[in-house]
Amino acid sequence: MLPALNRFFLSSLLLLLLLAHTAQATDTLAYYSDYFSFIGQDEKGYLLFALASSRGVDDGEFQAEHFGVLYAQGEGWIDLVGTGAYLNPRGVLTRVPDSTAFQFSGHPASGVSIQSRVNDLRLEINPLITRLEDNSGERRQNWGNAAAVLYWQGRIVPGRVIYEGLTHHNWNRLSRSDAEDLDNLQGFYLALQKDSPAAWRDLYLRTEGQKKTLSSTGFLATPNVQARIFSPNLEVTRKGWALGFYRWSKGWRMNLQQAATSKGLDPPFAALELKQISRKNVSNWVLGGFAMSVVEGSYKVNGEQLKVLGFAELIK
Repeated sequence: MLPALNRFFLSSLLLLLLLAHTAQATDTLAYYSDYFSFIGQDEKGYLLFALASSRGVDDGEFQAEHFGVLYAQGEGWIDLVGTGAYLNPRGVLTRVPDSTAFQFSGHPASGVSIQSRVNDLRLEINPLITRLEDNSGERRQNWGNAAAVLYWQGRIVPGRVIYEGLTHHNWNRLSRSDAEDLDNLQGFYLALQKDSPAAWRDLYLRTEGQKKTLSSTGFLATPNVQARIFSPNLEVTRKGWALGFYRWSKGWRMNLQQAATSKGLDPPFAALELKQISRKNVSNWVLGGFAMSVVEGSYKVNGEQLKVLGFAELIK
């Protein structure tokens, strides 16, 4: 009787695993991504780390990819082992599949841990608070923030994380070269440096287009303000040469305005100025390119000025 019972439970378990795999593999074309941007500081200086983990399916074929950068004050860009495409044989989509270089546990709502022994790195993230959502058609995207600690080469660096999650059905940039249709996208993942690094304020802004075609959205999270924001008048103040028919942005000036649905104690606008500290060119396709820049600057509102530090993601 006992062996038969064991066989029953084993068969049931295998069936559940098969159903779970089938449930997340029902899409014939889909793309999922989790993006973590960390900004922190200890007695040795500031440390910035970004990791995007993407996975997709296209007609039964599964893909997965890590993109990551690490920047240390006084050292510059640190090469990370294990970025690029990796195997996804089990067809994991709704969560990040582990690779040989990066392992993941937890959930954005309850806290996330990212481990990379080969890079001597571990990122521990508190439960993320959703600040912004964009659900349009077959695209589901959300952004959030939380305190975090980055352990790297014996250092314990407190700071902040801005998170971006994306689910997009009937679209997959990992398998189809025509999936991207971006017009001068700039993503700013910033910390306003007030109080200790774990309590820095978070500011995210995504802009696309230029001048008359400019569109933008983002969020500001401070003890007094949790607001959806946009920039009505972003101006690029400095540009640098690129190996192609375009130029990289190196300096920015903009006003920030709260969206009508936001509630906060700050005035409905602020001034933000940024300049590039260092840029890492990632890809170049002659007519455009992809780069990550470390930026610093100032945020001015209501007579107060705060220092700003963070990443600028540039896709031309």
